[in-house]
Formats: sequence, C-alpha cells, structure tokens
Amino acid sequence: LDLPPETCAVFITPSAFKDIPVPEDAQIPNIGTPAWERNAYSIIVSGWKDHTVVMQVSLPGLELVGIDVFEDGSHLADYRYNTIEECLEELTKVTWIYFNPGAPWTEEQVTRYTENWFSKTLEIELEDAKVHDEYSYVHHPELLGLTPTESVLKVIEMIIPKDYDNLENAIKMANDLNRDFELRDPMITREGILKGNEPECRALLGRIAVEMDQLLDTLEDLKEVPFSRLNLKNKHYRQVFDETAKK
Repeated sequence: LDLPPETCAVFITPSAFKDIPVPEDAQIPNIGTPAWERNAYSIIVSGWKDHTVVMQVSLPGLELVGIDVFEDGSHLADYRYNTIEECLEELTKVTWIYFNPGAPWTEEQVTRYTENWFSKTLEIELEDAKVHDEYSYVHHPELLGLTPTESVLKVIEMIIPKDYDNLENAIKMANDLNRDFELRDPMITREGILKGNEPECRALLGRIAVEMDQLLDTLEDLKEVPFSRLNLKNKHYRQVFDETAKK
C-alpha cells in the first residue's frame, strides 16, 4: 500500500476483531456469525494525527468486498468490487483521493514519504513497491536541492541502520559473511569497534560498503531514478559515498 505522508494503516485480523472492546451502550445490530468466526480481515486507514476521515477496507469474510469512507463518523462514500484483487488494486488510488496533503508538499513530507517507500526494501522487492514518484526525492532530487548522487546516498544512509538494527547485528552479519566466503578479514568485536581498532573498523566499513553498493544497484535499475553508476569514477561520488559509509 502506497500511503501519503502523515497517513497510517492498520491491518485487522480475525483474532484482532475478537479482541476489539465494544462499549456497553453501543448499538450494534446483530449480523449473525461474529467477524472472527467468519475469517474476517479489514484494513483501517486514517490520518496519523487527524482522524476526521477514516477509511475501512473490507476483505475476506466480511459481507462485501469494498472500501467505505467516513468523515466525522458519517458515511461519506463507498466503493464496491467484485473481487479482493480488484479492491486491493484500487486501494492506493482511493487512499490518495482522501489523504493526499495537497501541493506544495513540505521538505519534511517529501523526506518522510520517500524514506517510507524505500524502507519497503527490507520486506519486498523495490520494483514491486508502488510510489508516486513526483513526490520522491530519489526520483526528483531537486525537491530537496540535491544532486542525483546525494539523493540516493541520503536514502541509503537512512536505511542502513534499519537494516542492521544495531551494532551487534552489524558485527554478526559482517563476521558471518567473512566466514562463509573465507574473506580472511579480522574477526570484528564490539570492543574493537568502540575502541577504534583500525583493522576491525575497516572490515566493518567494508561490509557496509558492500551493502550500499547492492542498494545503489537496486536504485539504478529503476529507470525513473536519475542516478547512474557512470559516476563511480567521479570524485564527488566517491567523497559522498565514503562519508555516508563512515556514518
């Protein structure tokens, strides 16, 4: 799901339906078999802070496949589909109708949107992640006053810590790679890194550089992204690349 900035979505499973508290005075009609017994799934979309508009997506097990939009608790619009696939295919388009913050976007919104999109590389192939590229600083570096090289390295600088999660994981991944491929790099330790042991720091930096290269390959394969590996010999590229890896 391609969400605009300042928008969030929650996927509700059958077990979650069962655990949702219902106020004692709620006037809920009897619709037969409870949702959790009907293998019901749903997606709720709303603003991150502003919940004036709420969108409910009805998936398997619910009465109808479709999308209902509510504003201040009142039913605003509905969209009905013949299949779940049709509903999911239209979901991003309908979401943007009601939750696009409108132009012009702030730099913060552009940054958050771009980096949320790129974070999906941790779960799925990037080419499968939908994106409104007109709002992405990777596709349009001029949105943040960046060069193409600076834009791709900015988003990679954001994703690397998420990929490794913490220093211990980064060290473990580097040591595993060293062992599996018999790279003959020194064993990396937390103590060595914190004390600035040069061979260990160089080995860890080399692992991060490999990860960055792989991410750059992924971005270059997207034809809408203006970055090119032809800049590999460009001094500016090498400077920004090295600075990003060291961070």
